[in-house]
Amino acid sequence: MTFPSITGRARRPLGSQTEVFFLPPAISPFQNPMRRMKTRREPERMVRSRWKRRNPAGRRKRMREAARRRRKRQPANGGGTMRELLTRNHFRLLLWAGIVFTLIIIPFSLFLSNQFSKYAHSQMDLFHRDKVVHTASQTEFILNKLKSYGLNMYEDRTIQGWLQRERPDPLADMEVLNTLTTFMSTEPFIRRAYLMNLRTRQAFDSQTGVTSFEAFQDQVMLKRVQEQQSLFLQFQPHEAQGDAHLSLVVPSTPAKRDIRGYLVLLLDNRALQTHLLAHNEELGTNLIVLDEEGRNVLGGEGSGESIAALLSGARTDGAAPSVVEFDTGRRLFVNSAAIPSQKWTVHSLTEMRSFRSQADSFQRRIVMYSLLLLVLLLTAAMWNSRRAVRPFRHLAEQLQRKFNADAGHSSAPPVVRDEYSMLKYGIEKLSNQVDEMNVSLRDRQGIVKAEYLRQWVLQGRLGRAVRGEIAEATDLFAKEKLRLAVIKIESYHAFAERYDFESRRLFTYALCNIAEEVVRGEGGAFEAVDFAGDHIVLLIGLDRDESDMMAILETAKKHVRQYIRVNIVVAVSDAKDIDDDLRAVYDFVLELTLLKFINGSDRIYTEGDYERYVHMMDPVVERKGVEKLLASVKAGNGEQVVESLDELFGQLAAMKFSECKVQLTVLLFSVVKEFEKLSALQGVDGIEKQLAGFPTLQDLRRWLEQELMEIMERLNSRQGSDRKGKLAEEMAAYIAYRIHDPMLSADDVAEHVSLSAKYVRQIFMETHNQSLSAYMLDLRVNKVKELLVTTALSVSDIGERSGFLTKSHFFTAFKKATGVTPNQYRQQHST
Repeated sequence: MTFPSITGRARRPLGSQTEVFFLPPAISPFQNPMRRMKTRREPERMVRSRWKRRNPAGRRKRMREAARRRRKRQPANGGGTMRELLTRNHFRLLLWAGIVFTLIIIPFSLFLSNQFSKYAHSQMDLFHRDKVVHTASQTEFILNKLKSYGLNMYEDRTIQGWLQRERPDPLADMEVLNTLTTFMSTEPFIRRAYLMNLRTRQAFDSQTGVTSFEAFQDQVMLKRVQEQQSLFLQFQPHEAQGDAHLSLVVPSTPAKRDIRGYLVLLLDNRALQTHLLAHNEELGTNLIVLDEEGRNVLGGEGSGESIAALLSGARTDGAAPSVVEFDTGRRLFVNSAAIPSQKWTVHSLTEMRSFRSQADSFQRRIVMYSLLLLVLLLTAAMWNSRRAVRPFRHLAEQLQRKFNADAGHSSAPPVVRDEYSMLKYGIEKLSNQVDEMNVSLRDRQGIVKAEYLRQWVLQGRLGRAVRGEIAEATDLFAKEKLRLAVIKIESYHAFAERYDFESRRLFTYALCNIAEEVVRGEGGAFEAVDFAGDHIVLLIGLDRDESDMMAILETAKKHVRQYIRVNIVVAVSDAKDIDDDLRAVYDFVLELTLLKFINGSDRIYTEGDYERYVHMMDPVVERKGVEKLLASVKAGNGEQVVESLDELFGQLAAMKFSECKVQLTVLLFSVVKEFEKLSALQGVDGIEKQLAGFPTLQDLRRWLEQELMEIMERLNSRQGSDRKGKLAEEMAAYIAYRIHDPMLSADDVAEHVSLSAKYVRQIFMETHNQSLSAYMLDLRVNKVKELLVTTALSVSDIGERSGFLTKSHFFTAFKKATGVTPNQYRQQHST
């Protein structure tokens, strides 16, 4: 709904972000607002709203009053409030977080307490099992010790004299009393000792003295001794005067010999129990020793019921075999260990009440702490939900404004209603842009990889960043060793004359594909590096010996000749480490390809072949004479060429035939190396075979003079004005292809087009109105600009990839060319 203004212009709708009022000066709201209202016939509500917008001091008060009025209009049952809360993102997040935390923490706390109870039960069972085994072992040890002690007492001469006498003797009674007192004072576990003489029918008690059998107080033991009921060296329960003892009769032998005297030892059960069967009242643990008939031998005091009856009425708990439940409702830990020498059993009985009370207390604490943790997590979730949702709401509003602004330039604006939809729309749009960037990077991935490989070969070693990029793009680093091979096109001058630059690129591309298919067919890693010249470099990762590698390269060479019909020379290095200097290896293998010109052999050349021709590289002929000859050819001075040949061949004529042949080979090799793309010697089968075709040295001189004159004519023909434009284009294409090489110079460009460096600079200045070095510098600076804007690489990496040798030169040249540093240039062009 719109309202006409006083000046007749259309008003913006109410509620828009900006409202403009056109008021004449005579009707200003600050002079007479009611007059303005009557003149325009606007409702009083609109005038008040404008006054409120101009009064920010009372805005908070008005907001509180509006909120209070909204609460009054809500239903009394609170249903509207709940629906409003459910529509808020932070409340929904809090609700879901509470449900998730409750479902996770409460079961986990119960599970944790249950696991702790089981673990404590197992540890307690293990503790009591170890304790009862130790008690049984210690009990058996002490009993065996007492048996030995009893035998020593029995074998004592005084005691034996009393047992074997045939009539009473008061002096002997006194001596035996002293002896028994001595023995019993050194062994605290012996409570009482009897000596029984069946001949005199007298019994000696260590406490009461000598008595007759009829007056002896312990008639039960006397009867057992007379009837020989005792087992062989076995302790038996015995009760004397109301006290329970363990008794040992010595001797007790299974052989029924006629023995007239016996020694009986009664042990102090209380001392044994105190020493062996300690009762732990805090844990409710009781140790009891039973014989094979289930009778109580040691321990069991204070239990209140027969231990045999307890164990006979017990039932095993299926959940824990070491826990025994009695009919009375008692639950005990029961562990047992045998005493083999006595056929007794030691039982450990532990009340479950204290253990269960401690376990239940721990479980309650875990549950209580878990509930406390739940409350803290819910509080943190509530605070974090309000804090976390607010930035998303602001972000959604910003996206909405941005998309609305962008939609103002298109016919189909996005329809977005809530925050979630807005954020989803923004993320989808961002994802589409990222996908487009990934597609663009994927399209350029091959170019980037080729650039990295060229840097590796030309610089020799890898930086950390470049090494990581190459490792992701190729599988060469998965191999332990690496071989570098060079494939060189024969008669490249004629090849370059026949095909243009792009056609030559296609030939080298096909050559690389053939070599890759052969090498990868053998399971090796492979990468090719094209330097836009007469050769390509192969990086091969294949764990094969030299003979197998040569066979593989011979197969690739055969396929190249068969399918693309190009004659090539192949040389390969030995296996190298990944960290070796590849630039040195590359230069050496490239020199190996020239060996075919020397011997004319069509084979794969290796590093071992170089050793057979190394003696040729130390000529007797002065090197200055050869250099003078080559310089004369380049300068186009025919007279100087003839003089140099006369001088050189004059020296050769004074040598022996073998030495002369070697020096001639070196001379021709130098000519081929200097004018490789122009010399007609490229088509011959080899230097040795060519030398064999001349009967005299003068014939060879005339032939060589003719060849050098033809080379001079070709160089002069290239210097014509009709070829300068084409040469300049070829030089510019070569420079663009090799611009990443920091060692690229005018000499390299001159070698590529087979011209002198001076003439190359002259041609470039005539065609481009710019020096060759300035052109290369401008090309490098333009490449830096492109990489700064289109990539996120560091400034150092960009300088290295653009062919700058040092950082100082890079920064100086870039600031001189642009007036700003690389970082400043990137910031200026980042938007």
